[in-house]
Amino acid sequence: MKTMIKQAARQMTNYDFFVKTDTSRYKGEWIAISGERIVCHGKDAEKVYKMAKKKVKNKDVSLAKVPEKQMLAYVSSL
Repeated sequence: MKTMIKQAARQMTNYDFFVKTDTSRYKGEWIAISGERIVCHGKDAEKVYKMAKKKVKNKDVSLAKVPEKQMLAYVSSL
């Protein structure tokens, strides 16, 4: 159970990094994030993931698709 919690925390850190980082140079591409850095990118998600796993070995990798156009997300609490 502790391992799952640690893994979820690392994935959340990768997500936070993605949300806060300017990824505009990767428009339309998949990016692989590990350890709060982009470790590789490209058009094919499977290839990007495999390349990232080779680079970071046993660390968690998160994939994200960078949109072609800028998006605005609005979250409201009622």
